[in-house]
Amino acid sequence: MLRGPLPLPISMNESHATARARFLEGVSAFEAGLLVAAEAAFRASLLALPGRPSTLMNLAATLVRARRPAEALPLLDQALAAEPDSTEALCHRGAALAALGQPGPALAAYDQALRLQPALVPALFQRAVQLNLLAQPASALLALEQLMALQAPDGEAWFHHGQTLQALGRADEALRSYDRALALQPGVASTWSRRGTLLKDMGRLDEAARSFQQALAHGGDVDFNRYFLASVRGGGELPQAAPRAYVEQLFDSYAADFDEHLVAQLGYRTPQLLAALLPPGRHFSAALDLGCGTGLMASLLRPVCGAIDGVDLSSQMLDKARSSELYRSLHHGDVTEYLQTTKARYDLVVAADVFVYVGALESVYAGAARVLQPGGCFLFSVEEADAGQRMQLRPSARYAHSQSCITELAAAHGLAVQQIDSQTLRHDQGLPIAGLLMLMMRGR
Repeated sequence: MLRGPLPLPISMNESHATARARFLEGVSAFEAGLLVAAEAAFRASLLALPGRPSTLMNLAATLVRARRPAEALPLLDQALAAEPDSTEALCHRGAALAALGQPGPALAAYDQALRLQPALVPALFQRAVQLNLLAQPASALLALEQLMALQAPDGEAWFHHGQTLQALGRADEALRSYDRALALQPGVASTWSRRGTLLKDMGRLDEAARSFQQALAHGGDVDFNRYFLASVRGGGELPQAAPRAYVEQLFDSYAADFDEHLVAQLGYRTPQLLAALLPPGRHFSAALDLGCGTGLMASLLRPVCGAIDGVDLSSQMLDKARSSELYRSLHHGDVTEYLQTTKARYDLVVAADVFVYVGALESVYAGAARVLQPGGCFLFSVEEADAGQRMQLRPSARYAHSQSCITELAAAHGLAVQQIDSQTLRHDQGLPIAGLLMLMMRGR
């Protein structure tokens, strides 16, 4: 006699039912943004039915959204071990790696998902995002255009399209993409900000100012947008310094090809010009390289310095500097804060092309005077302000200072001016940028 399938034991039926109920609770909580409740529900579901890939993936997605991506990766490894061809798990893995600041591995996860499903729109979008982070805008543009061929782009897609074209130097096309993004989503502050920076670089300063004002009106980052608004407006009360997050992100993005870009494309020679001002025949026991970047200044200081310490806001610049093996120690942080707090003392403090991101230099001078040994040297560069201006924040988003401003601050902080040299520091859009090279000494 043929029989139907034997019924599952009651306990197994109950486990499946419990797991399913908790799973659905987790999904509902996740969609409502209740991440603590979602995590608890997904974990309860896994207790009832361990190892279920879909539950592992949803718990991982919850942890990524809760800014705990490192905890998500082992769960995704489990899910992929059970279902190695799961594009969903691969995309969640990409999201976790991206949240950890690992665009290369994240890209690999999205590429693996696309090999399995070439028209997977979320993976194509994220592929473009990661490629832009890896400074590969041409490849990012291909991914975006493939995505746009599959479905009508939304405001976010047009934003990234504009950002990618801007990186490629295709300004007019980028502006059209930003305008399309704003036509669809006019309240997105980040799009207004990017539009403002593009118009600034195009020399359309009044339009740029209106974009930064719109960004502020829609809740955009106050420090960033006020800083750039001041740079294109001119006059009025200026911010004391560039926003820390802006400078850090700017130089992190430059780290990979910073030296080549500065020297080959911009004719940058400030380190060499500063080194030429060092007192002939003098040897320094310890030097501090403010805003040390990748170590361009240290290579010139090394022959005349027993030890060199560096400080910089960009962790990726510091990684490059560390590989040079020129420094005794490297510190990640703000140069002014370091000058005000370090216990170390130096007979040379150098800052090459650093104070273009610091408007009010009083704290810098006070810090330099604090860490310099008697008779120690303070060597630095500034861009030279236009005639009649004490300090400017230019449309380049860089500060410029007058000679009188620099020398008056020196006198106020017990630093004697030894030498002032006027030079072209670099070129910007083919135009020479005039600067002042300063050598000062702390009294004995």
